[in-house]
Amino acid sequence: MASTHLVARHQVVRARTRTGGVGVWPDPPGRQFSVCASDGVRLAVREWGDPDSPICIVLSHGWTLSSRLWVRQIGVLSRDARVIAYDHRGHGASGRGLSGSCTLDQLGRDLGDVIDGVAPEGQIVLAGHSMGGMTIMHLAKQRPDLFAHRVDGVVIVSSSAGELGSSDLGLPGLFGHLVRGCGPRAMAALGHLEAWAERRETLGPELWLAVRALAFGPGATAHLVDEMVSVAKATPLGVVSAFYAALAQHDGRSGLRVLQHTPTTILVGTEDRLTPLSHSLRLAAALPHAELVRLEGAGHMLTLERPAEVAGAIGRYIKPFSEATEAGDFLVAP
Repeated sequence: MASTHLVARHQVVRARTRTGGVGVWPDPPGRQFSVCASDGVRLAVREWGDPDSPICIVLSHGWTLSSRLWVRQIGVLSRDARVIAYDHRGHGASGRGLSGSCTLDQLGRDLGDVIDGVAPEGQIVLAGHSMGGMTIMHLAKQRPDLFAHRVDGVVIVSSSAGELGSSDLGLPGLFGHLVRGCGPRAMAALGHLEAWAERRETLGPELWLAVRALAFGPGATAHLVDEMVSVAKATPLGVVSAFYAALAQHDGRSGLRVLQHTPTTILVGTEDRLTPLSHSLRLAAALPHAELVRLEGAGHMLTLERPAEVAGAIGRYIKPFSEATEAGDFLVAP
C-alpha cells in the first residue's frame, strides 16, 4: 500500500510539473444576493453585467461543485448580458436544508425561486452543467409556461435525462460491474464519514488521479484538476451522498417534452465518463430540433476544459453577443 501511495504521489507531482504547477483562475467580483427557497433554505446568488440588460443568463452548476466553476464564461458573457450564477443547496455558500430535500425536483424549484427572486421579468437564457442541466429539465416539467414565454434558449452541458444508476463510469469488465453493483452502497456510506473528512485538509494523490481520470479528458492540465478539486472538497460528504442517490433516480423525460419547443444546444465531450456521449445522444433524440455539439477529446468538465466553446454556445442566444472574443481570452488568466 505504501509503495502504491508513493507511485500515485509521484504521478501527481509529475503532472503538476509538466503543466507549470498549480494555478487557479481568478473569481470575478460580482454583486451578491441571497434568495430564500420555498422551504426556507438560503441560496447564494451572484450577479455580473448590466442589471438593466433586457436579457439575463442564469447558470446552474454540477454535482459537488459550485457557481465558481463558471468563471471562464462569466467574464465574456457579462459584456453583453446580465449574468446570474447561484450555488445549489448544500453546495458553495448556500444553505444545506434537510437531507430529504436533496432531490432534483427540489433543485428545479430552487432554480425557479432564483429566477423569481432576481429576474422576475424579461427574457432569460438557462445553462446547466451536469446536475445543473438536469435541474433545468425538472424546472421545465414544473413550469412549462416559463419556457413558453420567457426562455429564449437552453444550453445543456455534460448532462443526462436519466439511467445514471446503471452507469459504469466507462470502466472495463469487472471494474464496471463493481461500480454498478457497489457504487450506490458505497456512496450512501459516505455521509457517515463526513465528520472525519472535515478534519482532513488535503486530497490524497490516489483520489486526485481518480478525479482526473473520471472527470477530465486525457489532455487536461493539472491546474484544471486542482481548480475542480479545490471546489469539490468543500462540499460536505453528506450532501455528496444524498445527491448521488438523487442523480440515480433522475428522470428528465417530462421536462424534455417541454424543451422540444425551446431553442436548445447540447454539449458533450467525447471522453466523458460520468455522463457519456450516449446520454447526450438520447437527449438529442428527445429534442430533434436541438443542436448537438461533440467536443473531441474533452471529458466531463467542459466549463474548464473547453471554456470558449461553452461560452459561445450560451452567447449565441444573446443579441448582440460579441463575435470578436478570442479563445485566448479564456485560456490565460487576466
